[in-house]
Amino acid sequence: MGFILLMICFCSLSEEVQEFQDAYHFNGYTNQWRTGLYLTINEPVTITIFPDGYHEAVLCGVGGSSTLNLDLELRGGGLNIIDEYLDDLPVLAFATEADSTAYTITVTVLDMLHGATADSAYVFLALKPVFMEIDTLIPVEPDSAITGE
Repeated sequence: MGFILLMICFCSLSEEVQEFQDAYHFNGYTNQWRTGLYLTINEPVTITIFPDGYHEAVLCGVGGSSTLNLDLELRGGGLNIIDEYLDDLPVLAFATEADSTAYTITVTVLDMLHGATADSAYVFLALKPVFMEIDTLIPVEPDSAITGE
């Protein structure tokens, strides 16, 4: 019976995450990834990802119905970003480097409703390509092959 209730809660959390991902997709974040987790209080879970280079990225965590404080940390590519807010919806924004670099995500439930010891959660990543600007205002000498000189 408990497993069925857990699956119902997990499915509704999945639908909530899908709504968040749809909102990011609407805003140009076309490349997305997500994973569901079952977290025990104060026991960190580590995930390694390899996002594409030259992207704006948003890493989000969504805690289940018993989660009060979900901690999210991102390391890699010279970054060490930690969520500083006490909530169940941490959001970390960053930009990826030119090459595909390994990033380590650490997710920890720090506080739950009284009596709860574990809950489901989702972590998702949304990527938006960054287009490099080409400076076309610098005058250059014409090539002699083009001008026929």
